[in-house]
Amino acid sequence: MALIGLCLSSTACSANKTPVDVVLMAGQSNMVGCSRVTYLNNSAGSVKYQEYLNGYNGIRIAYDNLTKDAIDVYPEQNTSHGAFVKVMLGEGNADITFGPEVGMGETLSQTAHNNNIFLIKYACGASNLLDDWAAPSSGRISGLYAGFVSYVRAQIKALQDDGYAPSIRAMCWMQGEGDSYPGYSVQYLSQLSYFVDDLREELMEFCDGTQFAFIDAGISDSPLWVEYATVNAAKEQFAAQNERNIYIDTIEHGLSTSSEPPEEPDLAHYDSASMIELGRLFAEALLPFLSAFETE
Repeated sequence: MALIGLCLSSTACSANKTPVDVVLMAGQSNMVGCSRVTYLNNSAGSVKYQEYLNGYNGIRIAYDNLTKDAIDVYPEQNTSHGAFVKVMLGEGNADITFGPEVGMGETLSQTAHNNNIFLIKYACGASNLLDDWAAPSSGRISGLYAGFVSYVRAQIKALQDDGYAPSIRAMCWMQGEGDSYPGYSVQYLSQLSYFVDDLREELMEFCDGTQFAFIDAGISDSPLWVEYATVNAAKEQFAAQNERNIYIDTIEHGLSTSSEPPEEPDLAHYDSASMIELGRLFAEALLPFLSAFETE
């Protein structure tokens, strides 16, 4: 009875509604965003810094950023409270930090997708795939998988209620640091397969019959991530299994965790310029999978 009046797919909703693309964003703290706004004025320059501060009106995001306190305990850090707001600085784990959405907004705002795309971000600092994001088909029980699906469904419904016909085109995944340890890294490939396969099946009703693209960023080679190479090899192997799986080699692209703060670098999280670049890389990778919109 609760489904009466609810559009169950973007196809069913298309009549008299505005088609829009949706991109999902999930992962742990480098997806949440722990890069500090204060360093951007130097790393990006004053003109770009002001642009990032002003934000991108044509690229909207709903976000729910969490952190892991204990097993299945994930308190909120920073959230848009279910609303879609413009992409801008301050949408990380606090209003003084940011995540890859800023670089994504910068890139997407310069395309025909400006005003035609919505981002949905649900991420949790300190989480790992094996314990926290495990999909149902893995046989494990986890809190974040169910929370993610619930959040996505709620935001899709909000778009439908606002007169849109949303279609999920891609998902950006920035995670793996929490699995870069003995006993975890060797299971990353199988757990990632369960995770993506289950999500694609669960959310297919919002995808116009086509699997969403899975854009997966590799983790850094920070000394904190003992078995980063095993995790990244698993990501790369998974990407090779399907043309709609894409791997971004963040190490090859020169993303860094070693410069900020200058007095004691935060080796777990990307420097401000690298976080902007991560967002650009995500946007460039997902562009081929988006709908064709005419430039206004």
